[in-house]
Amino acid sequence: MEWYVLRTVCGKEDATLTILQKMFSEVELIYPRRRISWRKQGSYIDLVRPLFDGYLFISYPKEKIRAFAQVLRMRNLNIAWLVYSGGELVPILSKEKQLIQKLMGSDGIVEVSTVEKQHEQLQVVKGPLVGLEHIVTKVSRRNRRITVEIPMLDEVRKIELEGNLI
Repeated sequence: MEWYVLRTVCGKEDATLTILQKMFSEVELIYPRRRISWRKQGSYIDLVRPLFDGYLFISYPKEKIRAFAQVLRMRNLNIAWLVYSGGELVPILSKEKQLIQKLMGSDGIVEVSTVEKQHEQLQVVKGPLVGLEHIVTKVSRRNRRITVEIPMLDEVRKIELEGNLI
């Protein structure tokens, strides 16, 4: 089944997901998240944050997606909006969907990756980024961050993931 993009208020992804799951039990909602740590007063705090701030995905048959959009509008739910591209409701490309699924794994959370630098070339040795070195744009040893570029609806989004450089 194809994935469509739902836009929501940044920081309200969890609440929106809960409301939509209660209202539309037959709809599969996908909420990709990432595990990331923050350094605070010398120690690290592990957090789980959205992979795409303000975005969820919906997996629903193409012939029913317009009805879903109408129900959202009719109920005046200003918590989520389907994203249109060029005035048309289009699903994300299958290669974009596969990339997001590969990153998320089975639990929906992008885990920590380990990167090794050999002769000025990066190689991911562990984690969800294995084999995806082409999307890595920056690695910060000090901040333990790997910046990746993920395409979605004809745009490239820069996302910071947790990573270790060895």
